[in-house]
Formats: sequence, structure tokens, C-alpha cells
Amino acid sequence: MLNVARLADVSVGTVFNVLNNTVPVRAVTREKVEAAIRTLNFQPTTLTLPPIKHVDPLVHAQNVNVPQLIVVGAASVDYTATLSVLPHRNDRSTARSIEKSLGGPAANTAAFAAALTDQFPVGTELVTTLGDDADSYWALAELARKNVGTAAVRRQVNQRISRCIVLVEKNGSRTILNEPVVLLESDLSPYLRRVTKRERCLHVDGSQVDHMLKMVLDIGRTGAILSLQMTDLPTVSQTANHLATLIRHFDLVFLNRDVVQEATQCRGGLTPVVEATLSLVRGARPKGIMILTLGKDGALVIFPDRREPTHVPGLVAHVIDTTGAGDAFTGAFLSVWLNTRDAVQAARYGNAAGAFAVSVEGTQNSVPTAGLLKRLLEVAVKAPLDLDGVLRYRRVDNPLRV
Repeated sequence: MLNVARLADVSVGTVFNVLNNTVPVRAVTREKVEAAIRTLNFQPTTLTLPPIKHVDPLVHAQNVNVPQLIVVGAASVDYTATLSVLPHRNDRSTARSIEKSLGGPAANTAAFAAALTDQFPVGTELVTTLGDDADSYWALAELARKNVGTAAVRRQVNQRISRCIVLVEKNGSRTILNEPVVLLESDLSPYLRRVTKRERCLHVDGSQVDHMLKMVLDIGRTGAILSLQMTDLPTVSQTANHLATLIRHFDLVFLNRDVVQEATQCRGGLTPVVEATLSLVRGARPKGIMILTLGKDGALVIFPDRREPTHVPGLVAHVIDTTGAGDAFTGAFLSVWLNTRDAVQAARYGNAAGAFAVSVEGTQNSVPTAGLLKRLLEVAVKAPLDLDGVLRYRRVDNPLRV
């Protein structure tokens, strides 16, 4: 295929698409590829591929009773290598396995949100950018299989999907190397023009919010709920002043301890991090609910009024790979909250999704349903650490409110 692509002056992905009819190809381009095939007497081994089930958000929009969740950010193809220990410079190591899976913070969040539709239905769609290579086609098929809408995905000609290399050690810790994904304000413009009676939530990946903030706020003025995950906020933007500015604009904000520590220069343990978060949030006069994710220690739900924050304990989990645990928490939280408006119940399901995610290799290799998470909440053991003595808060001991 490489020689055909060179002769036709197109990408290998375009040749793949012509041979397998995976996505539409312009007539002039198809003619060039077919002419190159004839010239080279190329005999392809045609792959039998399932047709793409494009999930069009306009179809979902017919059911005004189901909230719409629009997830904005990165999708990637992840290559996860499992190692005994992270190699040193100039080392050569043999991985126990190297697995390929769909990844990226936004794609992970969307997949986990869509998976809970058995009890908490949402019409989930992804705003991202892919290429025209075979892996981009594969990613579209994976998203469709997981009931994530792909109509808003922008395809870049002669480009490929972002790649991510994840090195996972035996204790579950990981090192991530990823290529950047940059979206444009124009990727969101259809949502500004589209009129809908259904409830709509726009959730933005921290890596995209700074350069898309104006468009995001414009969509918020149309009545959309605005949600932000700060995990991938650029380091230069992780300042107390900038976080306070963002907090004032969003209805839901997902923080984690690393971002708080960087923004507040807090270098202590759990207690100082919680205190620094509360000080930051209260000083910012937040618009909505803040959720501080604490990994195995659960999550702290901080309300915009004078109510005391609520600590939702984490669950004990067998840790294999911590990649994407925060995305899993966020996706599950959003599905439950959009259906119930109960942030504490949403955090319980978020904790369960995070515990499930760390117990498998690769974030999206296995995505749980709401029924599975409910069962996990009923039988799992809560992590022993809570925030007693750290601050006054309303703790919820009931593992699941039905």
C-alpha cells in the first residue's frame, strides 16, 4: 500500500479507505488511487471490516427527556506496556505485554458516561479531531460500539490519530508520553447554532479550555451546563488566580490534588491539600459544584453555598493500571448527576468507576455498566482513610442510596 500511496500522492490511510470503503473518498482522489493500483498491478488482501455505525447526535436529540453530554478534548490510540519496573536511560526492557486500546481523556470520559445508560441514560457525543489513517477508522468504530456520538469528530486529511505510550509498572503507577491534540473554536460552533429543548451539558478537557473559553462561555449562555476537568490544564495555567477565574464560570469543576498542589504551592499531604482547596474555592466564589478527586481516598464534594463539603470514601481496589481513573470517575459522575442532580450519589458511582478502571489494563478495555457499578458499591469495602480530624464535613456512610 505504501507504493500505491506514493504514486497517487495520498496517505496510506486514504489507500486503505479506498480498498475497504471505510469512509467516503472524493471521486478525483479515488481515481488517482485506482490508477496507481492498476499501474503497479497491486493485489490487495482486502480486510473484512464491520461498517461504521455513526452515532448522529441529531438522532439522539429526538428524545428530549434524555440529557445530552458533549465531551470536548483529546482522543488517542494508547499503547500500554506492562513492566516490572520503569527502565533507566539506555536500558533495554522486555514488557510482559503491549496492548492497544482507545484512550485520551475526553474519549475515556465519554465512553464511561455512555456505558451507564442502562440506569442513567445520556446522549453522549465526542468533539475531537482524528486523521484519515486506519487507526482513526478503528477509533471511530470503537466509539460507535460504545454508543459515543461521532458526528462532531473532525477528520484531518493526510493526518493520523494522536498516539500515546503508557508505561505501567507492577505496582500500577504509570508514565505517559502523548502527542498533543488541539481543537478549534469552530469545532464547537454547531452547538452554538443548534437549538434544542433537551438539557445539554458541555464538558471540556483542561488541555483545551484556555483557547476555547470564549466559545464555551457563549454556549453556556444558551442554557448549557458547563463542566470542566482540570487534570490536563497546562502547567503555566495552574495558578491560583487562573483556577479561581475558571471556577467562577463553570457549573461543575473536577479538581485533583496535583493541580491544587501546583496552583497553591501546597507541598503537604492530604490535610493541607484539602484545606488549600477549600480556601481556593471559597475565595473564588464558585458558580457551581466542585469535586476534588483524591484517588483511593475518594472524593470531596464542595457546594457553592455555605453547606459543609461532603467526603465520599473511596473503595478498596486491586490496582493494575491507574491510567484514566480520573476520566472514569468524571464520566460516571456526569451520567449520574445529569439524571439525579445528586452530587453525592454521583461521586459514589464515580469512585466505583475509578476503582473498576484501575483494576484492569488499559482504560477502555473493559467499561462497566451502571448495574455493575451498583453491585460493586453494595459489596466493595470502603478505603479505611477518611477525613476525620482534617475538617468539619458531612460524611455519608451509606454505600448506595437507591
